[in-house]
Amino acid sequence: MKKVLTFIIAGILLFTVGCSSKNSSTTDSKTEEKTQDIPTITISWGNELHTGIMNVPLKKVDEFKKSGVYMNPLSDEQFELIKDNKKIALLNFIKTKGGSEVATLMGQGHLDAAFTSNTAMLSAYDQGTKLKILSPVQTDGVGLVFGPDKNFYGWDDVKEYIKDSNTPMKLGYHSPVSGPRIVLESVLREQGLTVTEDPGDSSADVLLVDLKGAQNLLPSLSSKQVDGWIGPSHYPETAEYEKLGKIVLNLEDFPPIGQWDNFPCCVFAARDELIEKYPEVFKAMVQLITDDAKYCMEHKEEVSGILSEVIGVNEEAIKMSKIKYTTDPTDKWVDGIKVYYDAIDHMGKFSGELKNKSFDEVKQKIFYFDYAKESNK
Repeated sequence: MKKVLTFIIAGILLFTVGCSSKNSSTTDSKTEEKTQDIPTITISWGNELHTGIMNVPLKKVDEFKKSGVYMNPLSDEQFELIKDNKKIALLNFIKTKGGSEVATLMGQGHLDAAFTSNTAMLSAYDQGTKLKILSPVQTDGVGLVFGPDKNFYGWDDVKEYIKDSNTPMKLGYHSPVSGPRIVLESVLREQGLTVTEDPGDSSADVLLVDLKGAQNLLPSLSSKQVDGWIGPSHYPETAEYEKLGKIVLNLEDFPPIGQWDNFPCCVFAARDELIEKYPEVFKAMVQLITDDAKYCMEHKEEVSGILSEVIGVNEEAIKMSKIKYTTDPTDKWVDGIKVYYDAIDHMGKFSGELKNKSFDEVKQKIFYFDYAKESNK
């Protein structure tokens, strides 16, 4: 009798465990299915003014809720993207140091979307990364900085200063594929100055120096590593405010006058694979960026305080910046990208997908502005 009872109890336990396992498996399956419906997007921006405005919606969550699209921060590195009170994506954030790093990470598939220089994305596409530029982020906000003892301003004085030097003028940049670096080299060559990247070439007017990251711009002057550098806001303004350097040219003052005014710089871009798979996510992201750009332009005092805290620079230095935020891909903006493209092409820096391609061909390959145009109506 005891053996029969033991057998019955064992059977009941086995049945109970089996049902429990089956229910657990079903529950896990449903949870997994629900999680899979919400994509995880790896995204990046830098700790500066050009792309760092994405910190503003993270600090003003309630304000951006009003527009219907906002980010809900779960931690410093992870945010929920919410549209119409529904979570549509999980954003994993990576802080990047410059366009070269962004291009490499996107090419390796470690980064899905990024706020970075347009030239970095052109270079990444050239090297085989399938991506689309979805919108502008900002224009202007680039400065050429020399030592704090300089008392001149303007291209004529800069050119004369370079020509008067007995040795090549060492001018630094923060990233090889950044907009500021392309502008500088393009203008120097167009204005008849000889340029080299070879430290052994003493015949050139200018030696371009890779400072390997924006964080190395400010100390490079005091350490005598370079005579000057070109870089994105907030770095020129901080150098001048802290008396570490002197802005001798803003982007709008580079020759020819008028060409570089309100000129394109950073963009929002993503890999084709992700855009095609999750179009609603990227449409929402562009809308959020558009709302962010408008908010930053309309609340400059408040935004300067927010970015001062996040980036870690003086608020007054941020207020000095001439940067303009926009996601509107106007004809003038596209023409500005062509100037970059032609400059890179002329310097022989395309070797892959974009080699020997006309800009009209490039526009078809790399631009997708449907979301930006809709958000700017």
